[in-house]
Amino acid sequence: METDVVVIGGGVTGCGVAWDLALRGANVTLIEMGDVGTGTSGRYHGLLHTGSRYVASDLTSARECYGEHTTIRRVAPHVLDDTGGIFVLSPSDEESFVEAWTAGCKAAGIPVEDIGPAEALRREPLLHPDTRAAFEVPDAACNSFELCATLRRSAESLGARFLTYHRVESFQEEDGRVRGVNATDLRTGETVEVRCQAVVNAAGPWAGEVGKKAGAGFGMVLSRGAMLAFNGRWTGAILSRLRPPGDGDIFVPLGPTGVAGTTSVPTDDPGDTRIEDWERERILSETEAFLPGVRQARILRSWAGVRPLYDPGTQSDSAEGTHVDNRKAARTFDVLDHAERDGVEGLVSIVGGKLTTFRLMAEKTSDKIGEKLGVDKPCLTAKTEMLAR
Repeated sequence: METDVVVIGGGVTGCGVAWDLALRGANVTLIEMGDVGTGTSGRYHGLLHTGSRYVASDLTSARECYGEHTTIRRVAPHVLDDTGGIFVLSPSDEESFVEAWTAGCKAAGIPVEDIGPAEALRREPLLHPDTRAAFEVPDAACNSFELCATLRRSAESLGARFLTYHRVESFQEEDGRVRGVNATDLRTGETVEVRCQAVVNAAGPWAGEVGKKAGAGFGMVLSRGAMLAFNGRWTGAILSRLRPPGDGDIFVPLGPTGVAGTTSVPTDDPGDTRIEDWERERILSETEAFLPGVRQARILRSWAGVRPLYDPGTQSDSAEGTHVDNRKAARTFDVLDHAERDGVEGLVSIVGGKLTTFRLMAEKTSDKIGEKLGVDKPCLTAKTEMLAR
């Protein structure tokens, strides 16, 4: 099988790269060991960030999130639920954080309206009655499964090929350059060879392991997060606590359910989807601080996903054996050119980032691939609406 570019990974970023490159006229083949959206992209809480959550700790990521939030509203409105968001100061949170947070929102360009506790309680009667402050932001909920499916439809309409349930086993290399991959069809056991000019490693938490197969391994900062889904939406808007990011500080009305999360547990396993008892209890107790009574609700399901964080500074701390709070790892992203990094030409990895910033991540990755292929065509994803069903 011949193609211009192989994309490894069928999460939102890999699907976004396939769409971006197809719009630029490239022949693209995406390889995913499950179905699209079955990894981290399908295991998150459903928030399309405005970046408000990170303004006091990671302003760069906050700015990226807000810029991409507004873009996704234009190009994929059908995957969103325009709930809006309210940040609330619960009785147990520090009031001193409010000033830093509002200043951060202003610096990031995120619109914020002080609606006060009374208005917040009028809109959201299940909020803690002693809520001390409330601010409205333009958050939205996102159906990540539909987003991945939409990206696939859009890319395939331009000729892209998706090989789902295929696992990349090895790379084909000639004279220090990647020339293709060997994959196994996990349903039939058949070996599939795909020749190409370049490969994009967009494998999320598995990206480091995929890189090793080409002699271009790198460390990831993996963090497992758990979420609980309750019967009923409970709230009209997405609720977030006015405090530094921590366990159980967000509640997202997603479809017919309300989703509470999340935790942050260091892990070495990119497929780690365990949820420990203490995580369930932590989420329940922390959510009750701003949404009392939620413990009495019925939990319909729970799930966990692994955040594919990449932060070289945090990695060096880990290597020295010191404890690292994975929430301190940067939420922005990096495009790794393995020709410069490892002497392996034709391989580019995209690591880090957020679901909200997938389009920007895909754009920067595709720019780098364009340089390698000698293709000087602009990115069109910021102004091209994706194909709805």
